[in-house]
Amino acid sequence: MEEISDKELKKLNINELTHLFVDNINAQNLKLIEGIEFLVDEKFEKFTKNLNYVIETNTEVRIKKAFETKIFKSKLMFSKADRLKLFNKINDIKNIGEFFANKMLLYKVVFPDKEFKLQLMTILKSLRIISNDLTEAVKNIGTDLSKAQDICETVKDERRKMRQEEWNLLDRLYNYDMDYLSRTFLYLKELIENIMMLADHIKSFSEYIQFLATKYLIFD
Repeated sequence: MEEISDKELKKLNINELTHLFVDNINAQNLKLIEGIEFLVDEKFEKFTKNLNYVIETNTEVRIKKAFETKIFKSKLMFSKADRLKLFNKINDIKNIGEFFANKMLLYKVVFPDKEFKLQLMTILKSLRIISNDLTEAVKNIGTDLSKAQDICETVKDERRKMRQEEWNLLDRLYNYDMDYLSRTFLYLKELIENIMMLADHIKSFSEYIQFLATKYLIFD
């Protein structure tokens, strides 16, 4: 995403800063997912470039600072405490992605076979879907809580599909003929688990949005 100056940030209201923040974090999340896809395709240079982008990009820090400065002076649809918690949950996606990227860069893995790659790509497709859906849900909380709640239901449905794919992939991994302490096995096992850790956070986040919708819809 294009950089935005501090002067421009000061002109944005709370909703606009929230939208900018979640778009920024989602863009980094999609960069991470694309990076894993490059790894699956053995495009190691592009894989490294994408993951370093996730680690090094910090535009969201300035957006968060501008948000925190403005929130205490604003009149909001729902409480400032809930807004701050929402913002922090968005920021947690960045923290998980950065941790994930650092771990992935520790070792250059070679995948066992084409079937494993295809199953992993299926999970990544779902991760991209729920990341984009969550972004839309966040953007709707300031204007349409009912729509936000409906979007979160689709996030939870997609995440349930991912859980079954996770077990299928782990079952395949555990049945390969390789030493159980091999670096490849450990790397692939943690890769799957970290993908699901990110998916679980998105699912938990969507449940929080639904909590906000239930809490504040009574005032509509």
